[in-house]
Amino acid sequence: MKRTYTKTEVQALIAALERQARDAVALAKLAEEEAAKDSFKVYNEFRSKVGEFRALCILIEGRFKVIDTAWVNELREEYARLDMLMLGVLVRASMRFFFVLSAKTTLPMGAREIFVQELRILYEAAEKLKRPEYADKLGDKLKADLETAEMILEEIIHKAPALLSFGN
Repeated sequence: MKRTYTKTEVQALIAALERQARDAVALAKLAEEEAAKDSFKVYNEFRSKVGEFRALCILIEGRFKVIDTAWVNELREEYARLDMLMLGVLVRASMRFFFVLSAKTTLPMGAREIFVQELRILYEAAEKLKRPEYADKLGDKLKADLETAEMILEEIIHKAPALLSFGN
């Protein structure tokens, strides 16, 4: 038997998604400040919050697949708005965080692996933003930010072995 979901249940998930987005925006701002102090802690918290957001997205998308009622389109629009917002926050936060790190003369051990993972995440965000439901809403600024973030990250990955700090 196929499980059904009420509008209230899906609205509650979307409200939780909005809270996650607000928290991620606040963490993104702090992460940029902390990067200047050679700290990955807040950026890791930001990435964790983005992971929680993505998990909620998976739940919501699953609900949408089994709901066939008129009100679902209204909720899909709100979901898409929040998802697009978070993708923009992710791209801009990554760009700013990695721009600060790109100016460093040394990077902590393990940084290259983190950056390779981040490049994959940015690639996945870019692919999602190319979907028809997002592509027509994607502004030129976000496209440029995404390209810039990818270039900065690729540059850091390229020079990471020479920048790695082998000290404490």
